[in-house]
Amino acid sequence: PLMALGFPIAAQLGLEIWAFQISTLAAGKISVTALAAHSIVLNLVSLTFMLPLGIALATGTRVGNLIGAGRHQDAQRSAWTSLGIGALTMTTFAALFIFGREQLPLLYGAEASVAALAATILPIAAAFQVFDGTQCIAGLILRGMAHPKPVAWFNLIGYYVLGIPLAWYLAFHLGRGLTGVWWGLAAGLLFVSVGICTYLFFRGPALAAKASEERLSQ
Repeated sequence: PLMALGFPIAAQLGLEIWAFQISTLAAGKISVTALAAHSIVLNLVSLTFMLPLGIALATGTRVGNLIGAGRHQDAQRSAWTSLGIGALTMTTFAALFIFGREQLPLLYGAEASVAALAATILPIAAAFQVFDGTQCIAGLILRGMAHPKPVAWFNLIGYYVLGIPLAWYLAFHLGRGLTGVWWGLAAGLLFVSVGICTYLFFRGPALAAKASEERLSQ
């Protein structure tokens, strides 16, 4: 049972982390300036990601406890409430990235060329933020439900079938450079976020409990 839960979680984390490492390699292949701008923006989104990560960890624990107590409707309510809080939080950071795109790179002491390139990426990262926060919380909800496998599959498809190939195509075949890399990442995260939330809509804590009860009654 431990392997059945642990391996999909490890796969999910590995697939996500490797995707971002590949994006960094792609940025380095473009230019030194692109790599520097990419590193700044990636550090900013990593910092803001800590808030939805905290919400996600608390939500996964709460959902798991409520399911264990047989309070599946409360678990469902907690799941949707946390997703709303996460989306609102990341929308706030998205606005900060858009309106502060000229100033934020300067906090890193970036040269003018690096700061200018980072400023063009930050609006893409703003959309990226909302998707990233949502998928993080939704993924931890499924982990709290002891259903980690769908998240691993969504990560595999979202990043390695859609996101990274699209990023590579936009960056190197269409000549979009670093913006292409980030649009690819954003597309992959959009797929993962929508996929996990759709799964929760049809197989959330309350609905999963109802389906289980129907199977037992049969």
